[in-house]
Amino acid sequence: MATIGEIAPAIALLPLASFAVALASVVFAPRLLQKGGAIPGILATAGSLVLSVWAFVHVGGGEPIEQELLAWAAAPDSFELTLGVLIDPLAALMLVIVSLVAFLVHVFSLGYMNAEGETGLHRYYAELGLFTFSMLFFVMADNILMAFMFFELVGLCSFLLIGFWFREEAPASAAKKAFLVTRFGDYFFLVGVVGIFAAFGTGRFVGSEGFPHLAEEAIAEGHEILGMSPETGVMVLGLLVLGGVIGKSAQFPLHTWLPDAMEGPTTVSALIHAATMVAAGVYLVARMFGFYALSPTLLAIIALVGGFTALFAATMGVVKDEIKQVLAYSTISQYGYMMLGLGAGGYVAGTFHLMNHAFFKALLFLGAGSVIIATHHTHDMWKMGGLKEKLPVTYYTFLAGSLALAGIVPFSGFWSKDEILYESIVHGLGTDGGLGVLLLLAFAFGLLAVFFTGFYTFRMVALTFHGEPRTEVAEDAHGVGWSVKLPLIVLGVLATVAGLVNMAPLDVEYLHSWLDTTEEAGLLTSAHHYEEVLHDVAHVEAATLTPIATAAVSLGLALAGALAAWRLYGSDPQPHTDRLGSIKELVGNNYYQDEYQVWLAEGVTLPLSRAADTFDQVVVDGVVDGVSSVSLFSGRRIRRIQSGIVSNYVALLTAGLVVLLVTFAFMGGWF
Repeated sequence: MATIGEIAPAIALLPLASFAVALASVVFAPRLLQKGGAIPGILATAGSLVLSVWAFVHVGGGEPIEQELLAWAAAPDSFELTLGVLIDPLAALMLVIVSLVAFLVHVFSLGYMNAEGETGLHRYYAELGLFTFSMLFFVMADNILMAFMFFELVGLCSFLLIGFWFREEAPASAAKKAFLVTRFGDYFFLVGVVGIFAAFGTGRFVGSEGFPHLAEEAIAEGHEILGMSPETGVMVLGLLVLGGVIGKSAQFPLHTWLPDAMEGPTTVSALIHAATMVAAGVYLVARMFGFYALSPTLLAIIALVGGFTALFAATMGVVKDEIKQVLAYSTISQYGYMMLGLGAGGYVAGTFHLMNHAFFKALLFLGAGSVIIATHHTHDMWKMGGLKEKLPVTYYTFLAGSLALAGIVPFSGFWSKDEILYESIVHGLGTDGGLGVLLLLAFAFGLLAVFFTGFYTFRMVALTFHGEPRTEVAEDAHGVGWSVKLPLIVLGVLATVAGLVNMAPLDVEYLHSWLDTTEEAGLLTSAHHYEEVLHDVAHVEAATLTPIATAAVSLGLALAGALAAWRLYGSDPQPHTDRLGSIKELVGNNYYQDEYQVWLAEGVTLPLSRAADTFDQVVVDGVVDGVSSVSLFSGRRIRRIQSGIVSNYVALLTAGLVVLLVTFAFMGGWF
């Protein structure tokens, strides 16, 4: 009987098989598969989920799965390029999350995409399978080059799925925007990958031959990295990789693609936001946490970007009227929290929130999808209201996800969000100088965002489900089938109880213990090892500050935001944000980030590129062309003396000899 280690690649290859089957049916037999090709996808992701759980149980005993799949290329005493599988506790946890959410999205699609005779379903399920395959292999990648390859394939799949309705202008435009903005960040990532191989000769994530360990040795021994001090080299390489992370995980300033991506099917939004593309960036930071922890300055930058993004996006969610737009800005904000946690040294806290967010954000997007199909594809919350009685399963599961998102005890988001805030303030207080100030500033951003999160979350709940129906579509809302309800129930339960695995204020740290088993296996990816590294650098001494204290403050802010939203929108909702005047206009236009980026491209980058092109053509090409013209001219003249007539050559030799004799005669006379 095969072991999980031997068949681990099948976790990703099963969705790839469903992609091949659905794609083949498009070309050869479009009517062969029932349900538009959904069944192969459901079976494949169910198989991936079973194998992921098996791998999860296997590595829980301290036995990671490592397997080399392909030796791609190698240069003796320089570097090697391989494709391999690494499943340690971090990867095993993420595999379960991705395969579970993908399976539930496939099931949900039966009631969402198949509900009203949608065309192109074979293509949809084929792209969904390729998307799942790409993310699963990205999670299992044992080196950074392989991770980059599947990182890019995830981006391609997002482009295809966001633009699923490509015949319409808005989805096609949103797909191109997502592709281009994330590619901008990925340019930096690619340079970082090349730099890591140039510096260390390997891209492996773990082990004594992994680049994080080699970087740690370089710092300990004072060896240069790419001609720089080891600390500077680590920071430069880490920042380059971070460019790709910021693009994929929609962090400021490369967040602008994500709200537009709502033009794709809601099921795609659930998968992108909860477990695939947006999660990929944060997962990469967690995967490379050992490398990032070697530079406290780099971690502080990550924390500041995350904290600012959490607050920045939360303020925009307050004024949005479309349910998916609120959830989009919520995603940007919540991934900001994850970056804040990781940047503050909270490896477990950031990973914990990544897990919880996958469950409650998938739930909220699928809940929004249930509302949308029940109200005949209405997205505007002001056209809803009174849906609580018409959609009871959707309402109560959506409420569970909302409580988790807002961080209300005891729902899952409360435990992970507050652990992030605790880690950020502890490390901020324990770190001297400017880095401590940056961490405390990031903590302040994250804490203030808690209020706005509670406000926009319960504004969304009140406008969608409570009060009286405000339009005919709300009055005529119809129920949904069990293919829609079942995923909501599963995710609703997880959004409620998943946080119980790591309740720091109550000294319950099962997740911490789980992630820490990697240390026993001799791999350099454990939370314990790298948090110790960071603590040694930061000199953290904050014993008087307990997790309960920060939890109480953040819970108070979350409740204040929720109660304020309920008071304003609970029974007789009015557009209260209109009173903000120019502030609402500023926030409603997303702080004019899109306009700024367009100006930057058209007003700065384009003129500079045109000037560079002109300089290249006029000056550089002019010099090159001038030199070549002189060479050609002189060559044509000299070529005339190459007549092939012997008497001409004799005459030239004689003339040359006469010139030399005369010259020497004059020189002799001079001296």
